[in-house]
Amino acid sequence: MKLHVLASLAILLSTLPGYAADGDVPENIQGRWVDKGKACDASGEPMVVSATSLVYSDGRVDDVVFEAGTGGDGVIGLRSEDVSSYEYVAADDTLLFRPEGFGMGSTFPMVRCQERTSILERRCGWLANLSSGNWWLVDADAAWILREKADDNAAVTAVMDMVPAFDPDQYVSMGQYYGYGCACMTMTTDSAQDRILAITSSKREPLATCQADPSLPAIIE
Repeated sequence: MKLHVLASLAILLSTLPGYAADGDVPENIQGRWVDKGKACDASGEPMVVSATSLVYSDGRVDDVVFEAGTGGDGVIGLRSEDVSSYEYVAADDTLLFRPEGFGMGSTFPMVRCQERTSILERRCGWLANLSSGNWWLVDADAAWILREKADDNAAVTAVMDMVPAFDPDQYVSMGQYYGYGCACMTMTTDSAQDRILAITSSKREPLATCQADPSLPAIIE
């Protein structure tokens, strides 16, 4: 299994602007991953990879940045001072966890969990957090609910695990804590409730992409 040598993650993490979308984990890598040989269920302790984070089975979250190699390979590096990294090998669709850092020490392979969602939709629009605990993806059809303040269940937590962080350079602030950006998501919905039931991947887009779409409603500030 041949991996291509990538630029130093230490240099990358010190120079890349915080959460810039060009450092996002590609959509084809996002999803649930588990240690090779374990089941993709609660006992298998799956890890969720989103565009901007890793969410572990115990609820811990690491913010990450992706550095692309060649041939589809790449490295997911942690934004914290932890040297651990995850190397993606496109040839066999595998993640290699390296606790001692890129190209160093022991390697622990991880495999992808197959998603069970049957009907997937690609929707793009405003990713909005306009009040405490309330999140939506607003497109031409609806303000799709990602989370409401009163929600407290595993299904909603799984949805929010896949929601990317806002890009600070492509974000409209509406006060100290709230605002909106632009994003695309591949997801399953309940159209009767305007609710997002699951997200398999997401991609942050420039504000200009949503601003130029005449089908999108304006966000009321």
